[in-house]
Amino acid sequence: MPPSPRRTPASSRRTPASLPARWLLVGIVVLALAGTWLAGGFEKATDRLTRLPVGTEVDLGPMSFAADRAQARQRTNSWTVYVFGRCRNNTDAPLASTKDRLVRNAFSMQHPVNRQVTAEASLFFGPGETLGKSDVLNPGTPMVPCTLVFDPDEFPATDYISVGASELEWIDASPTGEGQMVWSASRMAYRFEVPVVIEPA
Repeated sequence: MPPSPRRTPASSRRTPASLPARWLLVGIVVLALAGTWLAGGFEKATDRLTRLPVGTEVDLGPMSFAADRAQARQRTNSWTVYVFGRCRNNTDAPLASTKDRLVRNAFSMQHPVNRQVTAEASLFFGPGETLGKSDVLNPGTPMVPCTLVFDPDEFPATDYISVGASELEWIDASPTGEGQMVWSASRMAYRFEVPVVIEPA
């Protein structure tokens, strides 16, 4: 009687497709990492905003905005950057820059040399040599002068700054849906390359 064929335990079996499948998965991961690196690495993407010419008016939802020029002033141990532009209220009620989170959620500034992003800012409306005279923008008026004010930690010499402006959405910010409505940044944003004049101390 011929001997019965030796059986291999299931744990030691290797199907022909198992090894190529592993290498295929490794190859996909390597290609994904290489593509991410070539596209700019893993740093936060700050240059993906739609670039617009200076003076272009954009509709951000509750208000329209256009950036025209900027001025950087050096203090004793700090800098202040004024971005002069124009604003219009698109709603039927007054907009308060702080109360309605217009600055906090809509605007930021990036320096092209040190790449520092400054998100904390103030926004004033109305004419003025540097600051406007009000933090409230009334409805039903044409574009009025407005000023964004940033306070970066440092400000190396440059000819321009990048000003980001995000479209805003009216959303409920409460975690339980209590109707705490605020203007919040959407996924659509714009970038202005604003010429800047530097005034050293």
